[in-house]
Amino acid sequence: MSRASSTRVFWATAVPFGVAMAVFRMGHMPTAYAVGIGVVLGSLFGGASVWMQKRAELRLKTQGIDPGDLAPVQERSEEIAGDLASVYQASRNALLKLRKLRLVKEDPVTGQLDAKTGSTLWSWGETISVRVTGDGSATTVHISSRPRLSTTVADSGKAVENVGLFFQHLHSELGAPAPNNRWRGP
Repeated sequence: MSRASSTRVFWATAVPFGVAMAVFRMGHMPTAYAVGIGVVLGSLFGGASVWMQKRAELRLKTQGIDPGDLAPVQERSEEIAGDLASVYQASRNALLKLRKLRLVKEDPVTGQLDAKTGSTLWSWGETISVRVTGDGSATTVHISSRPRLSTTVADSGKAVENVGLFFQHLHSELGAPAPNNRWRGP
């Protein structure tokens, strides 16, 4: 995780939490103490969020997924060799292999698959959309994974994991070799 990403996660989680903790205590103690408690608790919460993001990065690397940017919204497209119908069916099968997933919409005519995942220890759940387009032997598969809770600023790599595992499952469904996107250490 880059320094800029760590800083973004720290401030995006520490400030709102610290302000909420200070406001909660404003009427019960002197303002200086309430602000001090907000700063301390916000810093602890921000630090815990950065730690969880770093742990998520390690978890993804062990699964063979390049963590890249751990933003909670992830999108990726890949060109797949194969006809539209077979790639659509393989995409559907790959999507259904994701954990705690429920398919909410499927339309083979337009190549759309929409799904939701349930909440886990690391996430409130995600909305996943897959679009399969193309004609002839060239087909494009586009996936996006977004948190169901729109105010999410850090999801412990869950969106990256959804996208990475989807393409791993898709390549195994098609019997095609997956591109080598494994993390290459320092």
